[in-house]
Amino acid sequence: MVLIAHTFGRTAHLSALLRRVRSLGFTQAEALLRLAAARGCHHYSPSDSFDGDNVDPGCAVLSNEELGIAMIAASQEHDPRLIRCAAQLLSAPDISATKLARLARMERCVPILAYIARNALNWDSVRHEFWLDLLQCLPATDRVASELWPHPSRFMIQAGYQRGGGAPAPVWLRPRRLGVSR
Repeated sequence: MVLIAHTFGRTAHLSALLRRVRSLGFTQAEALLRLAAARGCHHYSPSDSFDGDNVDPGCAVLSNEELGIAMIAASQEHDPRLIRCAAQLLSAPDISATKLARLARMERCVPILAYIARNALNWDSVRHEFWLDLLQCLPATDRVASELWPHPSRFMIQAGYQRGGGAPAPVWLRPRRLGVSR
């Protein structure tokens, strides 16, 4: 089994966050994707819906920052869908850059979060300041990039060329707001 840590040449550690997430019943990648979809990340929604065992515990129990970092934690099994979904979830307007950076250091996933943030800095004009703040909060690391990580185009929607109009600009994916404030 390839873990995210292995994709950038590190070893995994025992993750307190993943242990807590699993104790809440989210033991598989599909369960994390379902939870993120329930919180607005419909682009990566699995075909099946929540079952009785995986009910959203609420943001007070598991914040969106924690959910996003759990999807890219160094100890997490490598699944490109989790990385792409985490990028979408962490693009929400209520995400805290300082909390996210602290969690990334704890979960040893700074390289992959920095990869997402650098790409978002280039393509997400709506949250440009947030991504800049996040990169400043993260410790300086080598610019690691793995061929196993999703291509930047996988973090956005890119419409094709249209007759007479050229190609519209790519749109960075972000969660849709549901009827409740999070």
